[in-house]
This record gives sequence, C-alpha cells and structure tokens, in this order.
Amino acid sequence: MRCSKCLLCLSALLTLLGLKVYIEWTSEPRLGKAYPGSRDTLPGPTASTEPTLPANLSVRLGQTYPLPATYWNQQQWQLGVLPSEDCQAWGAAAAAEILDFASYPKDLHRFLLSAACRSFPRWLPAGEASPVAGCSATDVPYLLLAVKSEPGRFAERQAVRETWGSAAPGVRLLFLLGSPLGSGGPDLSSLVAWESRRYRDLLLWDFLDVPYNRTLKDLQLFAWLGHHCPDVSFVLQVQDDAFVHIPALLEHLQSLPPTWAQSLYLGEVFTKANPLRNAGKPFYVPESFYQGSYPAYTSGGGYVIAGRLAPWLLQAAGRVAPFPFDDVYTGLCFRALGLVPRAHPGFRTAWPAGHGVSPCTLQGLLLVQPLSPQTSIQLWRQLQDPQFQC
Repeated sequence: MRCSKCLLCLSALLTLLGLKVYIEWTSEPRLGKAYPGSRDTLPGPTASTEPTLPANLSVRLGQTYPLPATYWNQQQWQLGVLPSEDCQAWGAAAAAEILDFASYPKDLHRFLLSAACRSFPRWLPAGEASPVAGCSATDVPYLLLAVKSEPGRFAERQAVRETWGSAAPGVRLLFLLGSPLGSGGPDLSSLVAWESRRYRDLLLWDFLDVPYNRTLKDLQLFAWLGHHCPDVSFVLQVQDDAFVHIPALLEHLQSLPPTWAQSLYLGEVFTKANPLRNAGKPFYVPESFYQGSYPAYTSGGGYVIAGRLAPWLLQAAGRVAPFPFDDVYTGLCFRALGLVPRAHPGFRTAWPAGHGVSPCTLQGLLLVQPLSPQTSIQLWRQLQDPQFQC
C-alpha cells in the first residue's frame, strides 16, 4: 500500500515537472535563422512601447566591440549624424575606404556614392503647383495607403485604383514615385504629368527611381506626413503589385490593444536573416561592406506602421548608416528606436508565380504579393460578386 502511494506521488511529480518544462519551452521566443525562409512571430510589444533614441546607438544596433573591419559596421560605430550639407562626402569616403569598392556592382556603386543625400525637391509638371492635397483637419485618414511604384508602371497603379485602393471611408491612396525622366530610358514626363493631374494621387520627387532608392521614398513620405498629414493613424507601405484585403486589415487594426497600435510595425517578419553573398544575384551584399545578421524586419512587399512614428523614424534615419535595402533599413531604424516588428500570418509577400488566388484563398489573409494587374482585377470582381461562393 505504501509503495503504491509512493509511485502515485512520484508519477504526479514527474507530470508536474514535464508540464513546467513544456510551458517554459513553448513560451520562450525562438528566433529562426535567416533569409528569407524564417518568418517567426516575435514577442509582442512590452508594456513600454514608447520609442526612444539613445545618444549611442551602437549596442542597440548590435554593434559591440571588437567590431568587424567592414565599412558599414565601422561607420555605424563612429556615426553621430549623417551630413546634411555636404551629403556627397559620405559616399566619397566609402569609395576611398572600401578596398574592393571597384568590384561592387554598378547599382551599389551609385547607391553608396549618394546614400547620405536624403533631401530632394518634389517633381512637379512644369509651372504647376502640387496636385496632391494635404489632410484637412476634418478629413484625416485612419489608414493611408502609401504605394511604392515606378513611373512606367501605369498598369499596376490603375489596377490598384480600380480594386483594393478604390475609395473607402477613412482610407486614402497615394503613390510614391521618383523622377519620370529616368536614366537612359524613355522620358515619361508628359504621361506622368497627365496622370498626376487626372488622379491627384502621385507624390513624385526628383531622384532616380531605381530599387536601391526605395528608402528615399520612405523618408520623403515621412517628411510629407509631418507637414501635411501628421495625425494619420496608420500607414500601409506597400508595393504596387500587392493585393490588400482592406476590410480584413481595417478590422485587424481596429482590434489592436492601444499599446500595440501606438508603436505598430506589422507584417511578414524575418528574424536573424543573413546577407546574401552571391555576387550578381539580387540582394547581394559584399563581405567588405557589412557583417552580422540583419535585425528583425518586415518584408518590403507590404507592412503597416503607426502614423505617429513617422517623425521618430526620420530622426532615427539621420543616425543609422545607409543600407541599400529599404526593408532591412526600416528594421534597423525601428531597432534604433527600441521597437520590434509584430508578425501576422495574413501577410504573404512571396506568393508563388502561377499559384491561383480567389476570394476563398484570401480568407484569413490581409495582403498577397506579387500579383499581376490582371489577377488583381479578376480577384476584385469575384469579391464584388454577391453570387460568388467558396
């Protein structure tokens, strides 16, 4: 009898011990490896979600001594504030100090030589004022759709206007573009000027519109928001080949706890991604430029930030060394502010080519990318059809 009681007690203790181990294991954040496969959910924001910007960003950005001898890491350790007047000096120093700079790809050359230059005038049709109105005191959008496009992508912009970007209460659509003059391509100024007057939704700046300049679109947008729309609640920064399920996204945003909503950085999250070292491939980063893992960041295909963070992100960008990829750089700026991204499984920014999408597959999703303009229009028509059933 006594042995039976001992066995019963021992069994209970082992069960409790096993339960404790299981709870600790499942509650511990596990950061996956790298790029681009790991999309783990990071812990949600803590009780303190106010951004901060300490005098020394090095430790917060993962720069600890001894530092790698790579250019970005060394620059970030020494950086106070990026030069605002002689912005070309940073690029000239990069060209002089990076020993194998001549072997860098042409696009990376061009980026680094002017990477510290962040102040550009608006591109406007000749003799015209800006056709884009700011947010009036009585018409502040709850959600601003800030769509990154390129001058020649007329079909993608029109598909957005006719589908998920069409008028909705509390939602406003803007497209972010560089100069339509291009580099060695056709002069699209007349067509873009017509489009700007027709739709009044193009924010254009006078810089070369190439992939490595997408960060400039973010920074110019933040400055525009500060002057013309400072009270917007949320901003969706998204590529023009995405499809966004606006009703589901609005429902999710409206359900967020206030502490999450105030410092939101929401999307498909990559944790501990590593630089790709294959020269000639997309997202290539030379070993002499950057060492270490990337900070946690959301995919540039589409993510949401709290509108009140725009001026904070501008401040952070002045103190974070330039990096060629806009989504990684945004992650660096959020990390500089002491904030982390929040993952949502409804953001799908690597939708397989040729893989169909319908209102049925869209259930539970907030954003799908990339899709062709034709696919987006077909999907929208199905969503509007009251007879359509899964």
